[in-house]
Amino acid sequence: MKIPDDDHVAAVRAEWAHEWPELDTSSIDVVARVGRLARFLDEGMDSLFMTRGIRREGWDVLASLRRAGPPYRASPTELYRRLMRTSGAMTNRLRRLESAGLIARVPDPSDARGLLVELTEDGHRLVNELAPLHLANQRALLATLTSAEQRDLAALLAKLMAAFEQEQADGRRRKEFG
Repeated sequence: MKIPDDDHVAAVRAEWAHEWPELDTSSIDVVARVGRLARFLDEGMDSLFMTRGIRREGWDVLASLRRAGPPYRASPTELYRRLMRTSGAMTNRLRRLESAGLIARVPDPSDARGLLVELTEDGHRLVNELAPLHLANQRALLATLTSAEQRDLAALLAKLMAAFEQEQADGRRRKEFG
């Protein structure tokens, strides 16, 4: 497959090759493209979510609660672990979603001191409205690739992701038990 002439990453590699020919820049082909693609994909998804007054980060929380099934609730700790975010970032997201009336904090029946995050009726309705539109938007964002190319890319990304997640889990274990 030929790389387009206007490819930013190829231009970066060419600049490095000119200035420092012996430097191995091959990793840039993947790492820089994944980073740039993540930004483009986030912008493409945010453009849809912003029509409903939320951002991708808020969608992730709402969708996670919806996928949990009735009664559509989880603890803040469960949410930030599922979404791989810090507790501080999760607190800010929850505050914004609660202000928008899309979630509510409710007492945890199994822990008198704890609170759970629950989808409100408005939050449930919004997820049900946006989920099909979001998935159609994702398909449109990937339309340049054939179905087979998408499957191949998904498999390669899953392999890379599994290695990082295993490394992170091992590091966490080393910290906990080391």
